[in-house]
Amino acid sequence: MRDFITNLALFIVFCVAFSSLTACNGTQAGNTNSAKKGNTQTKDSGKNTDYPPVVSGIAEGEIVLLDGTKTKLSERKGKVVILNLWGIWCGPCRDEMPHLQAMYKQYADEGFEVLGLNIGDHDGRPEPVENIKKFAADMKIDYTLARVEYPIVSQFYQLTKQQVVPQTFLVDRDGRLRGVFVGGGQRNYDAIQQTLDKVMSE
Repeated sequence: MRDFITNLALFIVFCVAFSSLTACNGTQAGNTNSAKKGNTQTKDSGKNTDYPPVVSGIAEGEIVLLDGTKTKLSERKGKVVILNLWGIWCGPCRDEMPHLQAMYKQYADEGFEVLGLNIGDHDGRPEPVENIKKFAADMKIDYTLARVEYPIVSQFYQLTKQQVVPQTFLVDRDGRLRGVFVGGGQRNYDAIQQTLDKVMSE
């Protein structure tokens, strides 16, 4: 167990250690910078069992869909899932969403889902559902959008040690974390796509 925790910690550090991409401060970040350098990297060892499972606080965390129904990541076992933390107010989040939409269209019929998790405004208050729906329509986004409260957002922040958005997490069919991507920019989009292609081909 001790070795597992050590390996998990090393994996997360490895995932977020090597990038220089712009991101927005997240809600309740306690961070005075208006933008922060993000990080990206993925582990690539070839076997699903070499990757850590998603922590239970994220896997079992309550996600509220825009129609008011509630769901969890754990209910999507058997699918490849991208979890994307974002806010309407975040420029890099808006820039990233068309890329996620393209990925969704590419693999939607092959057991792939994107969950765009709105983290609320700068003060941690939920962004109104009507605003999110209008935003999605304007952006032509048709992957699943939902809202999450700060206790769940903080679980993601604990993984990356960064309180910024966007943050994107790629989870495989066995519920294992395969990629962590913080910030925006073409380099990040390419890394997400490359990792997604690999996981979908397994």
